[in-house]
Amino acid sequence: MQKHTMRSKRPPARCLAALLALAALLPGPALAASHGLTSLTVGIVAEERMVLSPLTVRERDPLNILALCYEGLVSLNDDEYPEPCLAESWDAPQGNSDRWIFHLRPGVTFHNGKPLTANDVCATLDYIFQLGGYDADRKSELPVEERGVWGNLIAYVSSWQAIDEATVQITATRRYFGLLNAMTFPILPAEEVANAMPAGTGPYRIEEYEPGERIWLSASSTWWKPAPAVANIVAYIYRDLDDVLNAFDLGQVDMAATRSMSATRYSGSMRSFSMNYRTRQLEVLLMQHTGLLAQEYLRRAIMCAIDRSRLVRQVYQDMATPVNTPIAPGTWLYDESATQEEYDPAQARALLEQNGWLLGSDGKRSKSVDGVPTELSLRLFTYEEPGNSVRRSAAATIQEMLGEVGITCRLSSLSYSDTKLRLEKGGFDLVLGAINLDVVPDPGFMLMSGYATNYCRYNSENMTKLIKSMRIAVSDEAYRAAMREVQHQFVMDAPFMCLYFRNGALLTRQTFTDARSLREMELLRGIEVW
Repeated sequence: MQKHTMRSKRPPARCLAALLALAALLPGPALAASHGLTSLTVGIVAEERMVLSPLTVRERDPLNILALCYEGLVSLNDDEYPEPCLAESWDAPQGNSDRWIFHLRPGVTFHNGKPLTANDVCATLDYIFQLGGYDADRKSELPVEERGVWGNLIAYVSSWQAIDEATVQITATRRYFGLLNAMTFPILPAEEVANAMPAGTGPYRIEEYEPGERIWLSASSTWWKPAPAVANIVAYIYRDLDDVLNAFDLGQVDMAATRSMSATRYSGSMRSFSMNYRTRQLEVLLMQHTGLLAQEYLRRAIMCAIDRSRLVRQVYQDMATPVNTPIAPGTWLYDESATQEEYDPAQARALLEQNGWLLGSDGKRSKSVDGVPTELSLRLFTYEEPGNSVRRSAAATIQEMLGEVGITCRLSSLSYSDTKLRLEKGGFDLVLGAINLDVVPDPGFMLMSGYATNYCRYNSENMTKLIKSMRIAVSDEAYRAAMREVQHQFVMDAPFMCLYFRNGALLTRQTFTDARSLREMELLRGIEVW
């Protein structure tokens, strides 16, 4: 196949004649109104040199590009409901069995021309667990962040084997329907699992990679679905987000993605579209249950005092979606009827006063606790992502909101590592932070009694039973019903406050997909059929 060579990072710096001769990428206006589009340029932030394997790349932008090249046994639709992909069907466990049987789709070939087999699936899983550093006892000495993109499969899968060339048996550690979400991991050819740029089965193949410059994708002629309409996608690599947005402003790239608040300047633009996408980053206000906040009424008073809508509007400039439970809105498992306390400062004051916290002339509340005069004063900690102060602003706004009902907060901004240490040791009252949820919707890690990641020390026998019940629900109906019960128990117990899921913006010259909901790591989903 012909190789195209482009040395400059910024397309306008190239000679126009050379671009035309290559029949390649027209900057900016290349995203034309007609669906006769042949090429698309994307600006991304990435390491100067990286291994282009979907099993090892951790940066968001490259993963969005690689999602066009690789596929899993299962894919997720707009509602994040599992649907067949490389597996055309599967058999759920029967009786007391914990074994799932996946039947591979016939006629699928990798970009290297070799047919997909069950051995490829098993070899990919072997390598994922090798990357995670797991021993025979399924333990790893590597930090979680160094175990590979799919290292969390250890929580869902215990063993696997090829029954024949077209059939794979997966033995689950948790036999529930949620396991299907974990089966979205990318399948690689057995002989290429450790390669720097392995073949995939997706609509696009990696045609060429110039470290620090660009990643060139071309439409795969062997894809098992109809051939993609867009022939070429080129991702130009920039050092930081400011460079990407500058390139988009100058028409040097057709598309760019950002979580930054600066994306709001494109809202209402006549020259571009700003398409919201959802992330798996859930912002929460964690509450320590071993001190004053062991009292449910006090947690509820705090919730009534906080205006999620104001935080989203003023601090996040509408780049967040308010939420009541740890399940993402717009997904098939989200229960809209499970709602935490709405913003109601009068109710917050009433709850406090009914329980003896009286307001003094200084605007602070106090009461006698075990015979000791005690002021209602809480420690609120937060931390920042590199180069982003928005969470610190949100914490200051929450401090102000709580002060309006007489709850004093002492706000401190720490490093992520120091905040995590406080969470682990219980040295906090409130923590404003983020939980990056797994592809498998299962909040048990932060809600089940005794779990190390249940930082609030929340202890509910009912919740633990519900989650255990959810984890043996094999059918979609049973799984959804169990997840609804979990959400309602969460609202009933008020262990901590879910605030909002962070959103991002995909900036583009024109809408390019019929997908109802864009999500991080798959931002170009649907462009192959545009």
